[in-house]
Amino acid sequence: MSIRSPRRTNRRLATRTRRSDQLLEVQVRSSTARRRRRQFVWRWTFRLLFLALLAAGSFYGVREGLDRFFFNNPDYNLARINMELDGVMTREEALAETGLREGENIFRVNLADVESVFRALPEVQDVTISRGLPDRIDIKVTTRRPVAWVAPADEIGDPTASERALLVDDAGIMMRPRRLTPEHYHLPVIYGVNLDNLHKGEPLDSADLKVALDFLSTLNKKADSLLKVRTLNISRGYSLEVINDENARIIFASSDFDQQLDRLQQLLLHCAESGRVLDSVNLMVKRNTPVTFVVAAMPEVPEPATGKPTKKLRKN
Repeated sequence: MSIRSPRRTNRRLATRTRRSDQLLEVQVRSSTARRRRRQFVWRWTFRLLFLALLAAGSFYGVREGLDRFFFNNPDYNLARINMELDGVMTREEALAETGLREGENIFRVNLADVESVFRALPEVQDVTISRGLPDRIDIKVTTRRPVAWVAPADEIGDPTASERALLVDDAGIMMRPRRLTPEHYHLPVIYGVNLDNLHKGEPLDSADLKVALDFLSTLNKKADSLLKVRTLNISRGYSLEVINDENARIIFASSDFDQQLDRLQQLLLHCAESGRVLDSVNLMVKRNTPVTFVVAAMPEVPEPATGKPTKKLRKN
């Protein structure tokens, strides 16, 4: 019969006790960790709810304050609409197209929408819109200044009566005005431009048109110039054919406009002093420039009388 050693039994009991203590400790730690996680989640949930309620209350309070002191305040009702439209449209047309009306709250007016109405017009170069508290809106429109008409290549008639002819400014922006002004009727007409790839309100990508605009720009800088351009034909490409207000035909090379205009000025001064009328000149030729003048009509010589002379009676 074998007898177990008391020391070996104590070791086993100690091992089992340690394992039980370790298991209990693990369970306690796990329970503590779960409790802390739940506390953390509840704490942050409460904080988020509190912040959400605070934000909602603040938003509601701010909105009510804005409505009370600004958006629903009769002191900010629009009473004056000042417009400087530069002839682009009438005041009635501007009010109808922008939707502006007196009595509307000034803060409810979308200035960006109003500005977009004007900027959609090709003839408008710039527009500024501002609020003048408490009851005023100021609108100032600056229109483009056209320098010429551009007529289609297959048209030779009056551009002001054509639906296809367009105005062009010195930057090459093409436009069709809503209404014609007296100055539009006196602008020169550029012929020979291809308008197939035209987009209104954008510059036309045409080298010949740029040359024509450069010519007009150089001419406009000469305030004392005697040349008054009626038409300008650029269809040849290498030259410009100008018809002035006296129906003279003037040929320019497509460069060095300043020198050519100075030479023409001397010729026109000679015509003014001598009383001669220019018919044509080719300024592409620098030496011995070919010039022709209008031949003055010879005065009519009265024809001799064909009847028989009457006899005088003698007195006795």
